[in-house]
Amino acid sequence: MENTNSDTRYLIVAFDGLRPDMVNDDLTPNLAALCRTGSHCTDSRAVFPTLTRVNQASLITGCHPGRHGMVANKFMEAAVGGYLNTADFDALSRADEVLDGILTAPSLGEILHGAGLELAVIGCGTPGGNRLMHHRAEAVGSLNISLHGVEKSAAPGAAQALVEAHGPIPKSTLPNHAQINWVIEAYMQQVASNRDPAVTILWFSDPDTPFHYRGIESPEAADSIRHADAALGRLLDWRRDSGRENSLQIVAMSDHGHVATHGEPLALDEKLAAAGFEMSPDLGAGEANLVPGTVASLYARDAAVQARLVDWLQTQPWCGPIFARAMENGALPRGTLPLSDANLDHPRAGDIVLTLHRDDHAPNGGLAGRCLHDEPDIPTGCGMHGGLSSHEINTVLAFSGSQFGNGARVTTPSGIIDILPTVLHGLGLDPGSVDGRILHEVFQDHDGGSLKAERISSAAEAGPHYRQGLAVDRVGDSRYLAHGARHDAPPIE
Repeated sequence: MENTNSDTRYLIVAFDGLRPDMVNDDLTPNLAALCRTGSHCTDSRAVFPTLTRVNQASLITGCHPGRHGMVANKFMEAAVGGYLNTADFDALSRADEVLDGILTAPSLGEILHGAGLELAVIGCGTPGGNRLMHHRAEAVGSLNISLHGVEKSAAPGAAQALVEAHGPIPKSTLPNHAQINWVIEAYMQQVASNRDPAVTILWFSDPDTPFHYRGIESPEAADSIRHADAALGRLLDWRRDSGRENSLQIVAMSDHGHVATHGEPLALDEKLAAAGFEMSPDLGAGEANLVPGTVASLYARDAAVQARLVDWLQTQPWCGPIFARAMENGALPRGTLPLSDANLDHPRAGDIVLTLHRDDHAPNGGLAGRCLHDEPDIPTGCGMHGGLSSHEINTVLAFSGSQFGNGARVTTPSGIIDILPTVLHGLGLDPGSVDGRILHEVFQDHDGGSLKAERISSAAEAGPHYRQGLAVDRVGDSRYLAHGARHDAPPIE
């Protein structure tokens, strides 16, 4: 590959968990202004499951999980002996080594390195998530530092050098003001001038963490959003004051939205055992293995067990959409949709992937969206994500810089899978074969035309007691999930 735009640099600023309906002049004045003055993708979508590591993998591969293999935050992987929690830096590192790369699609850092360029990552999200965004950083001599510490960084040598140059990493807090300040200051004062990476990802843990542990409408959540927005404002001012307005392109984004948890954790393992299923934590043992959550995965011993599990799940009022693998003779269990419909058909995915029930009720009279869950560490009423409601799927995406339109509004569906091909195109590089598309509409020299979206709806039912549907928008060869739901579920109580 040859970089034809050698002076161009990209800065990706990620607001973990930010819903687009929270972007306004009061709460996020800098982000709101960037959306108005740059190119704003007003219908941007996450991939499913709407979980952070899944979407981080889509950000840096331009692919759905069916291709990149990060099928959930936690899943079963036979090569590492079974259960893998991708937030765990050490476990993810071991899996990366055993598998010769945890991802099954080329990543941004690898692509840039092949063109003689660098991806730098500075983040204060989970150590596993930070590692994932440039898991090859040490091998290719790039920077990837996690604010959980040098020892939890994918490139510990480069991370140590940055800490020595910039100063010690502050402790995390809720909201995480000091660490977010360190992220942007280390980039502006050290990384941009000394390493000059072609692409840098700055990952803010807020507002996701306050959403999870204080609630999406809590004072702490609002404080975290305002502070993260102020950090973006400082980056924009620095771009102007440092003479980088023509060279530095900024992408502001979020990876998913949030809804409020309702009720106590469902204890799916206990419910399955009480229903007579022989469950085991060990892959290949028992009738099935469960990875619980507000999106849960079941790995079944055979097609007969899979069918029994599905039949039982469809009678449970808390069960939402169900996707399944064709385990025998290409047949799906009745009433399920194929994993491929959710762009999730990968060997690591569960034989059954189910989303717990959601609704559009506004529990505090403000933001809509609730979910049932199986997340014991999340306080009742606080934020959660992973499912197929529009509140979780819809994301923030805007482009600002000399390459992009001034005040352009892109209403055609787009998503996190489009960021990699668009950034590579802006750098003059060929993105290759990916699931996303180059968002030609956001560029300043675009001719004004736009691609048309085709709505594709699929449905499945199992008699009168279970009906589900999924809506997907197709733009060219790219697919964007719109929403999915169980249609006959009783109200959440």
